[in-house]
Amino acid sequence: MVKNIAYATEEETLMGNGVNLRTLTNDGGSAVISDYGAHLLRWAPAGQPDVIWTPRTWHFEAGQPVGGGVPVCFPWFGPGFVHGGQTAKRPIHGFARLRQWALDEGAFTSARVRYVLDSERLTTGEVPWIEDEPNVRFHAAYEVCASDTLTMTLTVTNTGGEPMSYEAALHSYLHVGDVLGARLVGLRGATYLDATEAGFPPKLQEQPSVMFGDQPVDRVYYSDAALELQDHVLGRVIRIGKTGSPQTVVWNPGEQGGNAIAHAKTGEWRGFVAVEAAACRDRIVALSPGESYMLSQSIAVMPLG
Repeated sequence: MVKNIAYATEEETLMGNGVNLRTLTNDGGSAVISDYGAHLLRWAPAGQPDVIWTPRTWHFEAGQPVGGGVPVCFPWFGPGFVHGGQTAKRPIHGFARLRQWALDEGAFTSARVRYVLDSERLTTGEVPWIEDEPNVRFHAAYEVCASDTLTMTLTVTNTGGEPMSYEAALHSYLHVGDVLGARLVGLRGATYLDATEAGFPPKLQEQPSVMFGDQPVDRVYYSDAALELQDHVLGRVIRIGKTGSPQTVVWNPGEQGGNAIAHAKTGEWRGFVAVEAAACRDRIVALSPGESYMLSQSIAVMPLG
């Protein structure tokens, strides 16, 4: 069964302008996606706890990002990275997550939803970047398939007459019982940039797993390996695969930063780890006219044992 809903549950609140949410429901699982930002808010296999984390209170407001879920970061990541150096672009993580995406009605089923965002439909008033990059034109398509597994795919095509480059990430907030007991396995031996230190110094992941505590973890790993997020509280393993992603971003804000997250209550930061399929910084995507690039992340859940 597929239905369009305008947000109404007992434990959550919609604030600001009305936002269309799309619900996918099938025998394998269910998901909720917002037209605003093409933002996945929930996914759970049938009979299991949510795998995607959002704050207990959702807040929708035009021009502001939605907390948690899976933000689509495009066409830059963080403050941006151009010609070998970090920039100070705004908004953080690009404008795609702050725009209304167009629903592809023909691709909307009980297990699939597809959105498009085209530069031709953006104005300089909405997105100053269009004026700053007058020769850059793109067509972005974002598809979410949700059943007992979740697959998210962002495909960007250069529709202009000049080369274009961009950064992208699928910023997945993965729900865990308690981040202090979670372990992310599969990155041993990978080099990463440590964003918690000035200058993003490169380091080596020497331990077999990434562990989390009261201090922030903010790293860009140079790895395309499949990963396992082991959750000893919920007794499950979240398996994470990806394609077209030369990097994996791993983030948890720790206690101080986590308690400052907008719309999240004190302590909610312990309920997630962000594990992101990314192509950013010095792994920026470059497209000639007519070329396309696909970035995809897949997520599945298995019992821990």
